[in-house]
This record gives sequence, C-alpha cells and structure tokens, in this order.
Amino acid sequence: MDGTLLRAFLEAADAGSLSRAARTLGITQPSLTLQIQRLERALGATLFRRHGRGVALTAAGEALRPRARRILDEMRAAEEALRRDGDPGATLTVGAIPTVAPYLLPDALRRFRAHDGARRVAIHEHYSAALARLVADGALDVAIAARPCAFDGLAIEHLGRDALVVAVPAHHPAARAGAITLAELHEAPALALDEQHCLGAQVADFCARGAVHPTVVCRSAQLATVLELVGAGVGVSIVPAMAATRQPSPTRAYVPVSDAPFEREIVAVWRGDAPRDGAARDFVECVRGVVRGW
Repeated sequence: MDGTLLRAFLEAADAGSLSRAARTLGITQPSLTLQIQRLERALGATLFRRHGRGVALTAAGEALRPRARRILDEMRAAEEALRRDGDPGATLTVGAIPTVAPYLLPDALRRFRAHDGARRVAIHEHYSAALARLVADGALDVAIAARPCAFDGLAIEHLGRDALVVAVPAHHPAARAGAITLAELHEAPALALDEQHCLGAQVADFCARGAVHPTVVCRSAQLATVLELVGAGVGVSIVPAMAATRQPSPTRAYVPVSDAPFEREIVAVWRGDAPRDGAARDFVECVRGVVRGW
C-alpha cells in the first residue's frame, strides 16, 4: 500500500480538516483531495464524510486508521534498519525551520564537514508542523526547530536560546535610544511573518499577552522580505537575534524590548522510539556549538 496515501489519510484524520492537513504536509488542498480519492478508489470505500467544519471519518475510515498507523510504523522500521545496516556513508537527512536554517546551518555544515567530510547531508526546510510529521515518519533523521511550538510525541533536545529583538528603520527613535518599549510597539506599523511559522505564532502570542496591538501593514512568508521592508521604512518587526547578527544593514537597527525580555528555545527534534544515528548526533553538536557561540 502506498505510504504517501496513508500519510495523507492519517494527517487529514488527525486534523479533521483538509486545509489544515494540506498545510502540515506542505501540499495544496486539491493535491491532498486527489490523494484521498486515490486511496478510497484503491480500497473501494469512502473514508471521510464532509461537514461544515471540516471532515470526519466514516466507519471504514475508523477501521483503517489504526491499521494505517501500524503499516507506516512497519515501513519506517524497515527503512531505518536498512539505513543502519547499509552504506555507512548514507545521506544524513536534516530538517530546519526557515527562521533558523539560514542563520545556523551554513556554519554547522562547515563544522560537520571538517569532522566528517564523506557523509552527504540533505537539508529539508519547512514549517515546524511539517518537520514534526517528517521526523515522526522517519523521513528525517533530525530537525532543528524552535519552541514554544509543540512537538507532541517526539523527543526534544535543548540546544540553546535565541533572543528576539525588534528590527526598526535606521531613522527610528528606538535606533538612537538602543531599546524600545511595549508602549512604542502598540499600534505601530508592523511587518509580520505568516503564523504558519512558529515564530509568527509566538510573536502574535507575545503581543496579545502584552496587550500590544500593532497595525500589521504586511504579512510575509519570508523573513528576508520582512527585513528588507523594515530597511525601507515600511514598519517594525520582531525578529530573531541570530538574524540581526548575521544580516546587519545600515538601513535598519535591532533593539531589545526594554520592559519585556523575549526569547525562543532552539531545539533538536528526534523520534523518541528510534536509535539516533551517530552522524546525526555529531551534526546536532555542531549546531549546538553555533547556537552557543563555541
């Protein structure tokens, strides 16, 4: 049975929504619908019924759900056994979220290649929810991500902390003051990351808890776009300090929130029930060194 179709089925069953499941899988909703239909045709049964709030499993879908999990678990175990017992130079697969990958992975890869130049490394950049699914399915050896996003059912290893700062145009008063307050952020024109990014969701939660309601003038999927627009004077944005240190610019400044320190935790995400490949452990140590400035 096609593992891709079973993963699509399980994601839709768990999410109760085809649109949410498609976002998690990193595909379009029409593509997910086609995968579900292919599975239904192969099985000769309807697996979902549609309702106003999303989808629910039929009796056939409920019967398939535990069997699909067992099939995927067995496929994953077989793949891992073959990888462990096969070529010692097999590709190491690493996932990373977009607000971490460009700032940590280049240095980590240089360190890792100095240690193990023969091992191939494949990088998969995606949102946290999609990476969590790929780790759980055994498609990734490890993912580098950030909390407080949840990674239910997976093992989390702390690597370090990254402060979150406010990027402001170079002419902004906070650039001269070297800091900004929550009050100054309130109703300020703001550039925000899409909340599919765990950082976008974290910033939105931070603002809500601080009773800060900035005026969002742009919402982007790319942190690089946000930073360029800050430099153009369009607005301000809360961004990772690692972006500030690695992407300085004369058109913008990075300042802390003086009355509300703000940070995120950088983590490695593993399958809790799987042996950890030695090369993956070595790579994670390289990432830890970059995070902590060793």
